Amino acid sequence: MDHDCHHDDAPHGPDHAGHGGHGHDAMTRDLMMAPRMANHPHQHAMTLVGHKTVFAVHMTQFYMEEHKYQLIFEVILPPAIAAELDRHRRHHPGDWFVLSNDESDLFTIPELASGRRRSYRAQIFQGLPPFSHRAEEDPHFYPWSRDRVRPLLTDFTVEVGRIVMFRPFAHHLIQPEFATYLMWGKGDEAHLTNLQTARLHSGPFQTLSFGPDYDHVLSLRERPEGLDDAALEAGMVFSAPSIRLRHHHDHRQCLPRTNPITPDKPLTLLYRGIQPALTVMPGPSFLFGSAVLSSPDALRPDQVSLEVSRTPKSMILKDDA
Repeated sequence: MDHDCHHDDAPHGPDHAGHGGHGHDAMTRDLMMAPRMANHPHQHAMTLVGHKTVFAVHMTQFYMEEHKYQLIFEVILPPAIAAELDRHRRHHPGDWFVLSNDESDLFTIPELASGRRRSYRAQIFQGLPPFSHRAEEDPHFYPWSRDRVRPLLTDFTVEVGRIVMFRPFAHHLIQPEFATYLMWGKGDEAHLTNLQTARLHSGPFQTLSFGPDYDHVLSLRERPEGLDDAALEAGMVFSAPSIRLRHHHDHRQCLPRTNPITPDKPLTLLYRGIQPALTVMPGPSFLFGSAVLSSPDALRPDQVSLEVSRTPKSMILKDDA
């Protein structure tokens, strides 16, 4: 299958292949990958965006039931934690800040989306720490485990506020011709994340695999003019015609190899995939890549990518990369 498409002005950035599952002590790797309806309580990584209002965006995995959900929710942090996080984020505006539940307080994504879980014990990490492929093969591997990296902020309770999006994946859906993004925000802040397609990739008598697609979370420099407050807070759907996901001549699947959205270069979006057109000014992308969410077998080696900031060396406790 050919995944190559031409993407205008695709910036080049660091790549990092990562397929480690979020750790769970009671399951083998094969069991974690097996199709099932039951969700087991787990650790979950969330990308944090926003200053005046902080949102968490769940980091997905197509091949593990616990992470087959796109989820965005408003985060309510203790005032001291919120102030310290904001200070660090303003000092490192392009860095990836990750909210994770503590290993002593596991939950499922449906528990958050249903409102059954309103709070949990949490920690915040800065960037992605180094790890080896061998470490990644451990079924209990979690990049932000306490033996590998020191949290930026820890020992606090986060409250789960308003749910912006809860989107379980369906493996029969076909990827659209162009990338589709959800825009959401509050006040004068707005953000984008792509709506992913976890298409079944494997054939009969093959090990199940899903994808490929990419995960992308970014903020805009400013809220676009003319948007209704309620619509922005609820989430609005746009296509990005400059980001092609299927060849126009034969509809074969393709995806961008590097981040296709350049900071501070105007980006044209189409509301609901048709019209009207809206031009926005992108800010930093905090997370971009195909590596974590797609099944390894669904990706060609040259397409395995993850563009995120690295954890500062002063926070790294174990480096086996």
